[in-house]
Amino acid sequence: MISISIAPVDNFVFARPRILVGKLLQDIKTLQNSILKYGLLSPIIVREHNGKLVVVDGRKRLAAIRRLRFLGQLPRSLVNIPYTELSTHKGIESPTPALMSNRELYNTVTQAFADGNDEGQIAKDLYLSRRCIQQILTLTRLSPMIRGLFFERVINFNQARRYAGEPRQTIQNTVFKMIGPFALIEEISQALQNIGANLAQLPTGKTVQPMRLAA
Repeated sequence: MISISIAPVDNFVFARPRILVGKLLQDIKTLQNSILKYGLLSPIIVREHNGKLVVVDGRKRLAAIRRLRFLGQLPRSLVNIPYTELSTHKGIESPTPALMSNRELYNTVTQAFADGNDEGQIAKDLYLSRRCIQQILTLTRLSPMIRGLFFERVINFNQARRYAGEPRQTIQNTVFKMIGPFALIEEISQALQNIGANLAQLPTGKTVQPMRLAA
């Protein structure tokens, strides 16, 4: 799990400052709008040096925050900025924002899509990849039970995506009850395939009983 701390904006420094002009400035203005609307979605990644937090990843986000402060528009929640140190973040990859709950992310994306925004626009507004938005939208196929488990972080994003690949929600529920929250993606896939195949072979009106996977 990523360890997140907070610090005032003045504690952060850039290793190589850049002049904000052209496309870089436009990107930062886009980020300002995203932060004003949705907040900061992921922590700044830093390394500590001489008592300062040197930004490793998140230069544009920090520049946007500094501009918002200069303009007097900085949200109160960002008086102290969330960050994580490179040593604790290394090797940890997450396709979704670390500072937004699964429920908030799902509701934000699905509501924006329902309001008529396409995947590209949602991705731009949230400063996420289009692929990430597409993957989040697949979670609308989850059963209420599995979606609730995702919201509560009982299962992770990749597990939820795999369950969403099975359109029959009763099978999603059956598999989870059979293999629990710690199953690998491959185990979920195999269980969904096995249960689905067994169900297809049953006469109409019959139900399948949970089965154990081979060790």
